[in-house]
Amino acid sequence: MKKINIILPLLLFVFSMQAFSQIKKANKHFELFQYAEAIPYYLKGTGSEDASEKSLSTQRLADCYRLTSNFEEARKWYEKAVMCNNTDPVNYYYLGQSLRSLGAYQKAADAFQTFNELLPDSLNGEQYYQFCIEIQDWLDLPEMAEIKNAQALNSAYSDFGPAFYKNGLVFTSDRRKDALDNNTYGWTNFGFLNLYHSTPEYADSFWGAMAKPQFMKGNFNQPYHDGPVCFSADFKRICITRTTTKNARKDKKKIKTYLLQMYSADIDNNGNISKYNAFPFNSNEYSVAHPTVSKDGTQIIFSSDMPGGFGGSDLYITTLVDGNWTTPENLGEKINTPENEVFPFWANDSVLFFSSEGHLGYGGLDIFRSIINGNQWSEPENLKKPVNSSYDDFGIAVNEKLESGFFSSNRPEGKGSDDIYAFRNLRFAPKKKAEDDRLIVSGSVRNKKTMAPLANATVFFLDPENGDVRILKSDDNGNYETEAEYGKPYIAKAMKNGYIYDCTYFRTPNKGETPATQVPRDLLLEKLEVDQIFTIKNIYYDLDKWFIREDAKPPLDKLVKFMKQYPVQAELSSHTDSRASFEYNMELSQKRAEAAVRYMILQGVSPSRITAKGYGETKLVNNCADGVECTEEQHQANRRTEFKITGVRTPAIGNGEFNPDIFKEGDVINVNMLPADFFETCLE
Repeated sequence: MKKINIILPLLLFVFSMQAFSQIKKANKHFELFQYAEAIPYYLKGTGSEDASEKSLSTQRLADCYRLTSNFEEARKWYEKAVMCNNTDPVNYYYLGQSLRSLGAYQKAADAFQTFNELLPDSLNGEQYYQFCIEIQDWLDLPEMAEIKNAQALNSAYSDFGPAFYKNGLVFTSDRRKDALDNNTYGWTNFGFLNLYHSTPEYADSFWGAMAKPQFMKGNFNQPYHDGPVCFSADFKRICITRTTTKNARKDKKKIKTYLLQMYSADIDNNGNISKYNAFPFNSNEYSVAHPTVSKDGTQIIFSSDMPGGFGGSDLYITTLVDGNWTTPENLGEKINTPENEVFPFWANDSVLFFSSEGHLGYGGLDIFRSIINGNQWSEPENLKKPVNSSYDDFGIAVNEKLESGFFSSNRPEGKGSDDIYAFRNLRFAPKKKAEDDRLIVSGSVRNKKTMAPLANATVFFLDPENGDVRILKSDDNGNYETEAEYGKPYIAKAMKNGYIYDCTYFRTPNKGETPATQVPRDLLLEKLEVDQIFTIKNIYYDLDKWFIREDAKPPLDKLVKFMKQYPVQAELSSHTDSRASFEYNMELSQKRAEAAVRYMILQGVSPSRITAKGYGETKLVNNCADGVECTEEQHQANRRTEFKITGVRTPAIGNGEFNPDIFKEGDVINVNMLPADFFETCLE
């Protein structure tokens, strides 16, 4: 018994010293941001007999799992951490965030409420409690896009930050670049971030299969973290995020990566980079990262936790003036919050996409959009499901039409830590207005010839000030209705397959000047019918010639536009007066018709859709035949070009033809999703 009494305290002492040793190792890794490497040591530390060591290990273990985005394990250990004596109230906050990332909104709300009770002066607890309550109204909303995992791009590691580059896609990954790559980053226990490139298997079809990603050569990658990146519009310049590094003081072999900085470089014609240049506002005191560049390359929006912001990382803008970048300007409290705003993507110099933890969202990082009007940004709008989830959703890249592209997410159904997802048919829900600010716009769509109402016509309702286009459908009585704001311009354009569109520009009255209903003029659509003939004015030819003169091109360009807008088959015919011989007139008119058709084909009209026909003097519009004395004006009436519809069909899906039926009632899209000249004639 005496031996047992001696051995037992000795064993307890040994175990205690072992636990202390494990915690010491864990703390060293933690201080170097090597969270994945710290986890096994903290796990052993949770078995310590010392209450303070056990409490510290439990909290730090939860932190490590949270910082490596393992929210299920983070939840498990924060639940244990809050049960420890004298637990830090912040553990309830991070427990709430972990539960929120798992979609357990009511439990998360309870955790935030407890945090708020322990620290009543904290704004975060109350804000996230409200988020968890409000977000439950979003759970049954219709999905606002179609998404799929971009399988070929992803690995068992972290793949994120897509950026369009030439005819392909560049992204960031910490996968091993080859079998000999043994470099490891302690935060994740994976490799360092590198840039990879892939192209679609079918040209311009990013929704389809992608080729196997290739490690980017040409000095794009450096020894440590590279990416994410953005490129200039001509792909001749790159802006990249990199980490600063230094050796840990006590272990020269341990590399500590701790701050993000931005660099730029020119890309030569062979796709190589010679030298990277640091941005002037890089610092060893804070991070600057995630650049996105304007179309002309003179402005950059980026993320930084520099002093003077609203908290966490904010979004800033800098402008190139006389070869120098101006002092970064904060985008303001409408965009930035006390939490993190990161991974901006500036589309068409008009729409800013970014990720945020501080705006109302599902959990973790959600992706938002804001539209610039003058120098003002609109209230950020959550892209909602399925682009956003309760996990981290970030690093979006959107095409010029703002309806398809790629984004990154660490949602659990992926192949690795972070995966890249493709999306298409992105749309936005209309915003509700206060009751006393509502103005109802009510109009009708009718057959231009019969004035009968046209049902199921698509009405594109444009707000020119912010570029939003609301999709409406006419009912059985040809009527459509929508909300608008007082004292603003709008455009309504109606389209229906088999009809020529009509549109109107109007301005709503100021508040108090009219009843709460505004009625623009009826939209009158002309039916496209086989054998329908249009006389094309102002197409003139030199005497005895058939080449297309400069003054004949504008009316032919209008025909080209018509053919691109409507999927019709057509005949373009040329007619002469009765002067000169019958044979000569037939030959001349045929050559003139062929010249006009040739011009249209060169402008992009398919040869299979249009034919040329010369009728000579066989179809006079008056009695000015051979031997009949007529005025020059009467002869001129016979010298004409006509356009006859010979077939009408529904636009084909997927070959670039515009089909209004694909747009769904209630959707709100950006005007950039439509053809560039879509509303052009509405202002004439």
